[in-house]
Amino acid sequence: MVAPFDATDFRRTLGCLPTGVTVITAATPSGRPVGMACNSFVSVSLKPPLVMFCAGDASSTLTDLRSSGTFCVNILGSAQGALCRQFSVKGIDRFAGVRWTESAAGPELCDALAWMSCAIDTEHVAGDHVIIIARVTGLRVNQDEPEPLVFHRGRFGSFCESAEPLAVTGALPRQGPGGGTRAPSATPSATPGAAG
Repeated sequence: MVAPFDATDFRRTLGCLPTGVTVITAATPSGRPVGMACNSFVSVSLKPPLVMFCAGDASSTLTDLRSSGTFCVNILGSAQGALCRQFSVKGIDRFAGVRWTESAAGPELCDALAWMSCAIDTEHVAGDHVIIIARVTGLRVNQDEPEPLVFHRGRFGSFCESAEPLAVTGALPRQGPGGGTRAPSATPSATPGAAG
């Protein structure tokens, strides 16, 4: 039997999974920049190129994103922890002191790791959140290649490369009979970001 748990237990357990960190930005019809920190951003499909993220159903930024119809995903670098915190605080000007440039989809935050222009495709209600699925319309990568910002157990960090890289296909080795591992097949059957 599974022991009962509360929201704090649930949040603490989910915190064991390291995630990348993004800031989702858009512009209101009047041109005002809006944005929010997000670590629920994942890929969905390669053909067509689709991504998704989750936003609280009471989020005012979600309302602005819907009215815009487009947004920019700013994938944060390891030195942008303070920036992420700023975009997590409610009731402030989140763009105060932030360097950014305009784009058709939404503000591009300077020094990010990469930027994706997206157009909202569909929405799905999920508990107290809304799942936004969007089509990627443009990409740009920071040529300086900063390290990524990683969020784990309420703290920021970065990425440490393993001494044993993944196989050429990028798939994890699978457990074989007798406890050993076997190499993944040459043609992975699952789409990156999709649950198998």
